[in-house]
Amino acid sequence: MDTANDFRIRLAERGLKDAERLVHGLRIQRRKEIANKLKNLQSELQTVKYSYLEPEELVSLLDPIAKVADEIRKTTKGAEKTFNLKTFDYWLEYVSHLPALMRRGKIKRAYEAIRYFGGKILSRTSIDGLWLCTVDCGFRMEIVTNDESFKPNDSVVIAYLPPKEFGDVISEGMFVPVSAEKKGELDLEDIRRIAGALREVESIVIELIS
Repeated sequence: MDTANDFRIRLAERGLKDAERLVHGLRIQRRKEIANKLKNLQSELQTVKYSYLEPEELVSLLDPIAKVADEIRKTTKGAEKTFNLKTFDYWLEYVSHLPALMRRGKIKRAYEAIRYFGGKILSRTSIDGLWLCTVDCGFRMEIVTNDESFKPNDSVVIAYLPPKEFGDVISEGMFVPVSAEKKGELDLEDIRRIAGALREVESIVIELIS
């Protein structure tokens, strides 16, 4: 497999660089130690990037990287949930899920490199011409949209992308214009079934790794 151009590895690479940049401005303990760990993870990911192994063979190489990313996440749990911390946490969570993402096997499209969740809109609040929606996906997510067609009790699909800031609120993903068939995380087969609705997601992922 061309691991050097795999969308998942390239996203993880972007994420670790972003996390290392962000950590210096976070109000957390052991920042220098965490920054060093992030540098080490980037080095380890480079080994994976140029291994050219098959996806199932990469899982064992990615497991230690994922474990350290998850350990770093746990050290920041009590910190104030600022936008930068949420972004930092998003990328570490992405890296911690790399083994599971790699178990999807070979992928061809950028939108197949991220996670998606089905859920139901619990509430909707108008904020400066936008809508802040609370969604139950088995856990709660807050999504900001400018599309008023998303209403409480709608079954929705969320593309789990890096947080975006809209004034005083933070969106934890974006709605995909399809109805969810189930609550919880979508598998690759589910994702491919809604491929026609994922053009905007594809553009965002490609921009992230460019």
